[in-house]
Amino acid sequence: MKLNSLTPTSKLLKKLGSYSSGQPVTSGDVPHIAVINTCDVIESKKLVENVILGVKLQGAAVFVHNTANFGYSNKINPMTAKYAESFRRVTASVAEAIIKCNMIDGVVIVTDCDVTAAGLLAGCLNANIPALVLPVTGADNSAILRVTGKVTSGEITSTQCEDIIRDASESKCDFTFFNLLGNLGLSIDTANARKFGSGARFMAAKATGEKIVYYAKDINSPKKLLNKNTYQSMIEFCLQAGDNISALQLISKLFAANDVKTPHEFIGERASKISPTTSRVVLAKGTACSSGGYIQYRESTVAAFNGKAWVYATLEDADTALLLGNIPAGSVIVLHNCVDVNVTALAYSIEGMGREKDIAIVTDGVCDKTNVLVVQMCTPNSLANEEFANIQNGDVLEIDISRGRFNTSIMAKDQKARAKKNTTKKGETFFI
Repeated sequence: MKLNSLTPTSKLLKKLGSYSSGQPVTSGDVPHIAVINTCDVIESKKLVENVILGVKLQGAAVFVHNTANFGYSNKINPMTAKYAESFRRVTASVAEAIIKCNMIDGVVIVTDCDVTAAGLLAGCLNANIPALVLPVTGADNSAILRVTGKVTSGEITSTQCEDIIRDASESKCDFTFFNLLGNLGLSIDTANARKFGSGARFMAAKATGEKIVYYAKDINSPKKLLNKNTYQSMIEFCLQAGDNISALQLISKLFAANDVKTPHEFIGERASKISPTTSRVVLAKGTACSSGGYIQYRESTVAAFNGKAWVYATLEDADTALLLGNIPAGSVIVLHNCVDVNVTALAYSIEGMGREKDIAIVTDGVCDKTNVLVVQMCTPNSLANEEFANIQNGDVLEIDISRGRFNTSIMAKDQKARAKKNTTKKGETFFI
């Protein structure tokens, strides 16, 4: 029922009833739109101005909430699973507070960070409010990781690294995460296009403002968009396009927040049917990760690997040990506390040193396609204090692509004993 078909008293009661039940509310015929800007760069401010123009052209009200501190936090980059999860909870809480305190009807998120975008979208999902994401231009992450690996291996200097990244700067919105948002209807396609100098991105910002007003009037919230059928479509799209399976991780969290089950098995089943001609993904299970992890590989990747574990709590510690030559051939680098952390730079470092046949990586983080054998997104992750979290230095690990196995030599009784002693990962850590 449309509000303008009701009497003034009925309109008020309708709005109060909708608000108390968590439904989006409109102020008469004028939706209230919030623009949450998490960036502090000139381009983001210009994009915000164009969003405002698009909203006002539709006769709606708009206000801007700047949370540049999220951008600074992203530069610090939470490097542990505990901080990454807490960071997302904080951003979700901020979005939900902005929406409820101001009785907002729709939200546009302006950001250059996929983790921040996922957190703010989760807040909009909790408040059941229409939302769109507008990515901001930034350096391509894959190029940065590749160049960082060359710095680690001593192939180029830090100064040369900065020059290469500056010259190769391209639209960060080409990331699979933002492309998937576009396919879900949580971003507009032109906002994800890599176009420079033509003003196309600023026109996309204007179109974003217009679309969010349309969403607000129809109450087209993420709850309607994030359903089981669309999740299956996202998996198909990601795999057939040959994109990294890790791109689905943050997307799956949004679906899970909407009570859509996103088990590893479902993605693994589809990957096994599609991967022979595209991205080559295998769901791996075993005594080292009972709930599963993914092996994303290439033809040149070794099909099986047995080696002793070298365990590190941070990506930096592992990178330093590799650079110093402390990791021998036939080793498996185990990276704990890396949920949502991209560890591809370490894989590129191994490639740069010509050791891709000598060293494998297993982690609860994510990794792009490289020639290094990597088991990623291991679950239960290192926060769960179960098998993966309790791998120790010297444990023999087995990775087998053909059998889809990731096993450890640890006996079940030893697993339980280690879990009792391992108290470091049981305490909850909050983002400050």
